[in-house]
Formats: sequence, structure tokens, C-alpha cells
Amino acid sequence: MKAFATRHKQFIRNSHKSEDYFGFDLRSLAKLEPGLKFLYEDWWKVEFKNLDAIPDEGPALIVGNSTGLVPWTAMMLIYALMTRENPRRVHVVCDLDWIEDERIHHFLRELGFVPWSSDNVKRLLAKGEVVATFPEGIASTQKTFSQRYRLGDFDWTRLLSAVEEGVKIVPLATIGLDEAVPVLFNADKMAKLLNMPAFPVTPFFPFYPFPVNLFSLPVKWKMAFLAPSQYKKETNRDKVEEQAKSQARYLEGEIQAEINRMLRARTHTFAR
Repeated sequence: MKAFATRHKQFIRNSHKSEDYFGFDLRSLAKLEPGLKFLYEDWWKVEFKNLDAIPDEGPALIVGNSTGLVPWTAMMLIYALMTRENPRRVHVVCDLDWIEDERIHHFLRELGFVPWSSDNVKRLLAKGEVVATFPEGIASTQKTFSQRYRLGDFDWTRLLSAVEEGVKIVPLATIGLDEAVPVLFNADKMAKLLNMPAFPVTPFFPFYPFPVNLFSLPVKWKMAFLAPSQYKKETNRDKVEEQAKSQARYLEGEIQAEINRMLRARTHTFAR
């Protein structure tokens, strides 16, 4: 904890301005921080652009693409915002109900993961917090390597609370994870047996014991915040819902287009 306090004084100071929503525990994040630092800086060598797109204060909703059962994209986002010039805490709203192991469930909540509900999102945004959501939802855990970087439909209800309040929505595009942890196929029968949304088979899982089965390839990641979405705040309920649906389609298209640009740029770099 002492080393964490030395490296992240401003983050700790800013974090103390917020409540410990839903069980957040700075000590748990401090314990995990060396591992996140290694993955971000040394293993995946994450290149994160436009970190200043997130305001230094006030609410914002981050909407991004993700994949896999282990929320690595969210973890890298937490670390990136924690280490930027003006650090901020991010609350990752996602489906946690399928996690039956109370220890894992509790640990994720201590890191800043929040069970999905519109009420939870409203509460956080009303308090001026930064919230992140990955609106492909459970479907993102079922992608195989052949489906990499193909976005599924965004769930518009994940944006509804932000649109109701006219909160700033910032798209996030990420490439790297789909190749770092390549999913060969999903064992559907095993997933049903274990009551899991997916049972991804990778070159490491489930063939090796824990923690080796979580191993990933050292593929360089690229992450980028895009220009915040522009939309008109509505008061009529029907118009609010239509606005949320429109935003979901727009953000899905913008993120997919940015992912395609990133992949083309990477291919061009390799070709040279």
C-alpha cells in the first residue's frame, strides 16, 4: 500500500472525494495495481490516445467494445484513468449476476465493478462520477477468434440513464485483446453445465492449471477515446428512448469504424 500511495497520490486524493459505492475498496485496487501496471506497460504495451476526452470533474459515460469472460479491457481502462495527469476513478457497470463465486463477485466490486441496473447508473452519474459500460453485454463473451473485432448489437438500455440526464457520452475503441487471448471455440455444453454465459477454449484454458490458464500473448494494444457524442436532451419519455436507441446505433458505428481504422493502420505499419 505504501508504494501505491507514493505512485498514485493524486488518484488517492481524488478518490477520497467519492463515496465507496457498492463496496469499492482502495486497498484491493492497490494490491492488484502492480499486476495491472505490468500488463499495461510491459506485456501488452497499451497505447492509449485522447485520455483527456474524459472531463477532469463531473459525470461522463464511457461506451466501449470488449470481449472475453475476464474483463481485461475494463481493467486497462481503470489503470489508464488512474495514471493520467488528472486521475479519475471509473465505475464499470456490467452483468455480475452470473458469477456464483462470492469471492470473485466481491473482489470485482472492490475494484469498482458495479452490478448493472439503471438505478445504479443514475446514482453514480448524479454524484458526478465516471461510469463505463460495454453494451455488447454477455454476447461479447461468446466471440471466437474468427469473429474478432466484429461488434455485436449495442444494448440501448445501457445508455438510457445517461441520455435522460444529457450526460457526456465518450466512445472507446480497443484492439489487441482478441489476439492476446484468442478464443478457439466456445464449449456450449460445458457453459450450460456450469451456468456460465460462455466457456471459451483458448490455447491456455482449460488445458493448464490456474493461474497459467489465464496466460495471454504479448500483443500490443491500442485504445482510444473518440470525440464525445453530440445529442439533444429530451424530456418526453418516448423521445428519450428513441434518442438512446439512436445513440446506441451511432456509437456502435463510430467504434466499429475506429477499430477498422486502427487495424488498417497497424497492417500498414507491419507492411513497411
